[in-house]
Amino acid sequence: MTYKRIRPYVNLPKSFPNVSIISYLCQQMRKAVLSIVATAVLLMGTLTLQAENYWQRPVVNYSRQQYRSGNQNWQVSQSWQGWMYFANNKGLLEFDGSNWQTYTLPGNPKVRAVRAEGDTIYVGALGQFGRFVRNQKGRLVYERLSDHLEKAGQLNVWHIHRIGHDTYYQSDDALYVNDGKNKITCPAGVSYSAVVYNQLYTVSSQGLFILSGRKFQQVQGVNINETSNIVSILPYGQGKLLLVSSDRGLFVYANHHIEPLHTAADALIRDERLSSGACSDDMIALGTMQNGVILLNLKTNTAEHLTIASGLQNKSVISTAFDRDQDLWLCLDNGIDCIPLRSPLRFLNSRQSPVGSGYCSIAYNGKLYLGTNQGLYEMTDNGIRFIEGTGSQVLCLDTIGGRLYCGGRRFFLSIDKDRITRYENRGVWGVRAIGRNDVLLTASYWGLRLMRRQGNDWLMAEEVKGTDISAKSFYVEDGTGGIWAANKEKGLFRITLSDDLKQIKTEKCYNSDQLPKGSNVCIARIDGETVIATRQGLFRYNMTHDRVEPYPALENRLGGHAAYTYIHQHGNGDIWYAADGAIHLARGEHNEGYLNDWLMEDFENVSIAGGQAIIGTEEGFASLNLNQSPTSVKSDSVTHPYIRKVYIGQNADTLFYGCQQPAVIRWGDNAIRLEYSASNYDIAKSVQYSYRLEGPAEEDWSPYSHRRIKEYTNLPEGTYTFRLRVITAGSEQPEETEFHFTILPPWYRSWWAYLLYGLLLLALSGLAYRRLQESRLRLIAQKDEQIQEREEEIETLREEKLEIELRSKQDELVRSRMNIVRKNEMLQEIRKTAVSLNNAIPTDSEAKNAEALTTIRRRVTRLIGQIDTNIEHDDDLEAFKDSFDIIHNHFLQTLSERYPSLTHKEKMLCAYIRMNLLSKEIAPLLNISTRGVEISRYRIRQKLNLDTKESLTDFLQHI
Repeated sequence: MTYKRIRPYVNLPKSFPNVSIISYLCQQMRKAVLSIVATAVLLMGTLTLQAENYWQRPVVNYSRQQYRSGNQNWQVSQSWQGWMYFANNKGLLEFDGSNWQTYTLPGNPKVRAVRAEGDTIYVGALGQFGRFVRNQKGRLVYERLSDHLEKAGQLNVWHIHRIGHDTYYQSDDALYVNDGKNKITCPAGVSYSAVVYNQLYTVSSQGLFILSGRKFQQVQGVNINETSNIVSILPYGQGKLLLVSSDRGLFVYANHHIEPLHTAADALIRDERLSSGACSDDMIALGTMQNGVILLNLKTNTAEHLTIASGLQNKSVISTAFDRDQDLWLCLDNGIDCIPLRSPLRFLNSRQSPVGSGYCSIAYNGKLYLGTNQGLYEMTDNGIRFIEGTGSQVLCLDTIGGRLYCGGRRFFLSIDKDRITRYENRGVWGVRAIGRNDVLLTASYWGLRLMRRQGNDWLMAEEVKGTDISAKSFYVEDGTGGIWAANKEKGLFRITLSDDLKQIKTEKCYNSDQLPKGSNVCIARIDGETVIATRQGLFRYNMTHDRVEPYPALENRLGGHAAYTYIHQHGNGDIWYAADGAIHLARGEHNEGYLNDWLMEDFENVSIAGGQAIIGTEEGFASLNLNQSPTSVKSDSVTHPYIRKVYIGQNADTLFYGCQQPAVIRWGDNAIRLEYSASNYDIAKSVQYSYRLEGPAEEDWSPYSHRRIKEYTNLPEGTYTFRLRVITAGSEQPEETEFHFTILPPWYRSWWAYLLYGLLLLALSGLAYRRLQESRLRLIAQKDEQIQEREEEIETLREEKLEIELRSKQDELVRSRMNIVRKNEMLQEIRKTAVSLNNAIPTDSEAKNAEALTTIRRRVTRLIGQIDTNIEHDDDLEAFKDSFDIIHNHFLQTLSERYPSLTHKEKMLCAYIRMNLLSKEIAPLLNISTRGVEISRYRIRQKLNLDTKESLTDFLQHI
């Protein structure tokens, strides 16, 4: 730190006021004396704090490559949700603690002014001003308010103020109110404006002015030549104004009078050109144009100067602002920096530590020893000293019996106060006492080895036979003599040694399916239990059953089931553990998380030095003030979770925070991704989230994690509520928010589909009823048809039976007729014979036996008569006719009635033809020849008037 020498001369102002030269010189000398006093005060404060200057405040750098926008940032404003908005060269830049977003303006002008008020973000740029409001989907949409102004393209807006319901846009020469239709002319050469105590002040080349009504009035008692270029106006005390001059320092204005304010920062201010100022409670931040930011604590009258050496990424500070958590934001010429002033963390020479990556640390003999990848360092009030001969990675720092033992990859030594003893050993993971005053046990790359006391010194002794494990994790049980040793390749072992300690007595591996090999573990004593921290959770050794079993009780007390890589219990009962990339401190029921993704994986280490916890990190060491941790300091700050974006479906329809339209998701877009964040800007706080989905696809609260995205696909239809919790270091209760959405059913399960299904069901029911009726009718018809078929079959059978009977009858008739014919033929033959006999009997009366012959002749004649009578009046023939009419439905009777011209023989011929007899079969029955039958058939056709094409048989069959 350098200070300017006070010049022995005074520059008189060009416009000299109407006062005497003597009084003016006295005034200047008084200022010089006060400056000397302030410088002395600052020097004393600096000397007092010199021992603490190794540990720097945390500075969070947001580079242009991170936020992906313009390099210059002009102003910053915080919304009620806690999100930060920056006036950037490429537009409005938004940061919610996790994600960056740039909103451009029409024409892509540089945005120079920003103010967040409610859900509206007011912006001023080169050539225009307007506001961003949220549309129905929650996205910020720009509304340009300056289009109606004349020469709007020449407009430059530098500051935006809000008083009551009115918004004021300060340009180079005027104030534009609300939509710009009302204009208030500013004093010429206006360079700055601010609202303090609900009053609007402007600074111009003519002086300091205050807005009264619609006009500006000059503030009395302020000499602009004395204050020079005012870059900031801040509240100070009760009703006073603190004026920050670019090159003249600080002034207090009260009761129409202005006085210089001398503080511990005077020397720093005098050496720099100030660019901006901001205040929060008793803390004032003064940005400089070329050398970072100056912090002034008015309560303690102490000052800090944060520069590039302190962790800033750029030396030119354009503007400064405090957020509601008293984090200091710096808008830089290239980038953005955030300094969490309430953070309990400090870093060794910022994050770019010259000592290297931190592996272990320990407080010993009033000094702090730091083991790094570059070797061992000793920190005292006088500085940081490298211990010669330790130029390799440090593996352990242990204190036993008033000595400090340090093991490294290429060395092993002990420190007894200021005396260093080196040993012929290397790769030592740790040194442990084993219950005897004359023996120590070491673990190295090659196994276990003893150290034995010789006088006041310790010497390396023999190796323990059978212990070839490189025990990265090494622990000795109190009282039992059990030795735990583990590495990722061979696993976890418990060993006991022989009485002379020279060899292994028992050895058992405790790896299992629940605790597989392949990862490092950490073994420690927690509340009297031997606890093993693993990536599969916490385990404990059950001595009664000689087994290693899960330890859910301790997990529930800590951070739940997680990947644990480190655990250690301090003497006061506090439990330090590393899980999921962050270091945690469990104090009673409180759980604090720090330094997420900063730790050395598998080499996490915490040591206590006074009221500080020294934590190794990838870039050095962090010091945690245990008296300033969140559980010990009450704060009104609450970290709220917000669901920032919701992506719906494959086409990525996006809803933003503040969306007013209901989230209704079609079945075809049944995929939703939620992105959430919490406005935490303090790297000391480890922010963790837990979520739960309520609805048809119910799920329990998830374990807390750092994940800020959750996706769901193929959810059943229904109404859902996505609940989100966030927990930070020191928070007693998690903060919660929720998001409601509805997944519509597929079209085939929608209400109108069900209505259609109902109608269709009714139609189908009607159709089914109709079909049923038709089926019943068809069944009845089938039954009737079957009955009819059966009846027809019966009728057919009956007809067949009748036909068979008919044929039988016909055969009988034919046989009867044939018998008649044969009988008649026989009778004819007998008659012929009788006639011949009769003719042969002599008629002579004189003959002998005349009388006898006469008698014989008489009897023959009588026989002939009887034969003729029998032939002409044959009862069998009449019986045949009657039977034929019965069988053939009175055929002969009908034939006689219709065709009376037919003779008896012709009728009989017709009867035989109906009986389907052939001509050769009929001829004998009629006692005629076959030719005679054919001739008779011809005569019958004529009498029946049949056509030549008509069949006589068919005709007779149908009578």
